Amino acid sequence: MKSLPAKGFALSVAVVTALLTAPAAGAAEPEPALVRATEHNACKLNVRAGAGTSTPILTTLTCDNYTTCVGAEPGYPPCSPFVVGERYSCVGAENKQVTDDKWAEVAWRAPKPAYVAVACADFRTLAAPQRGTS
Repeated sequence: MKSLPAKGFALSVAVVTALLTAPAAGAAEPEPALVRATEHNACKLNVRAGAGTSTPILTTLTCDNYTTCVGAEPGYPPCSPFVVGERYSCVGAENKQVTDDKWAEVAWRAPKPAYVAVACADFRTLAAPQRGTS
């Protein structure tokens, strides 16, 4: 029985490892979600330089303008994984006051990080059907 040279064996292991860990052909990567302000917060959502209210505001999104989420984990909420940062308070999706510490990274000034408060934001996936269409 012939043995493989050490180089050939290492290359074979690398190829097999790459094939086993690579996504399947045709497997769709999740689409990044869009994020905007909600009507519950007077259509204002601050985009910040860090995951906290003490960091500078880079811009304020409205109900009419969006930015794109950086995270897109299959099977998880849009814009996840979330970052735990400073606590904040706002009116949440059910029109109730919410206090939370989860922040979503957004692509406002890529490659530098930018964040929005998750509980204060409205997330829309690109693949989701638009409301009011048939």
